[in-house]
Amino acid sequence: MRGRGANQPSAAAPHSSSQLASSSPVTNNNSSTAQPSPPAYLAQIRFDVLQVRAPKGLFSESDKVWSHLDGEVIPATTATLLQRNGLRVARGKLEAWRPIKALLDAEPRIQTLRSALTMNNGLPFRLELHAEPRDQLFFLYRQDGTLGGAPFPASINVLRIEYRIPLDDANALEVEVMPELQPQRGRSRGAISPEAWLTEAPFPPARVVRELAFRIVLHQEEFVAIGPSPAAHEIPYLAGSLLLCQELDGQRYESVFFVTPRLLQPGTARGS
Repeated sequence: MRGRGANQPSAAAPHSSSQLASSSPVTNNNSSTAQPSPPAYLAQIRFDVLQVRAPKGLFSESDKVWSHLDGEVIPATTATLLQRNGLRVARGKLEAWRPIKALLDAEPRIQTLRSALTMNNGLPFRLELHAEPRDQLFFLYRQDGTLGGAPFPASINVLRIEYRIPLDDANALEVEVMPELQPQRGRSRGAISPEAWLTEAPFPPARVVRELAFRIVLHQEEFVAIGPSPAAHEIPYLAGSLLLCQELDGQRYESVFFVTPRLLQPGTARGS
């Protein structure tokens, strides 16, 4: 898993999962009553992810990396809320990667993981942050300052990324990123009768934490960085701690994810 010297943040994460689907147009065989369909804008988005894992403090307690990125790309109130919940985000340009790479190369215990996945038809990209389900407590500071929490047994932590092409810029991509806790579904129950659905316990739903969502508009070769704030190490049940920090061989580690979405098929009107 150890890797050094990434040329740019264009790949990586331990696990990524998604469901791909395609839609078929509905047609009306009666030509006298058929109405033309409105234009539909289709796109293929490739998500390249680079995870950089380092000992505690490199990202959460230092501005060495963050000083090369634009942390003012989201509203100050959103940035403050995220940092209180153990998260820090910023936007980066391709030219910022060279000094960041030099800083990472100077650290002897850096580890990197890379992955890439192409999404179609606007389905969200889900980046699974660990392989094995965990029994965990999740707590959240809300915008009004209150603190809430709940247990999530046998769950997997996910970064959920939704996206769209802005109407005023067909070459850009607006991404909305948020945590998601996905309960383990276990074995598939297969086909069962309608009566059985009334008696069998349903699968618990995923918890999408939209309270911690943020939006960033990215242009060609720009990326979003998602890492820990100091609060990630102060309270172990906050989002930043659960998503981005872990204990390995008795030592605390933290990760930053550099996500670079690329528009492979620019928005083209279909049916217009």
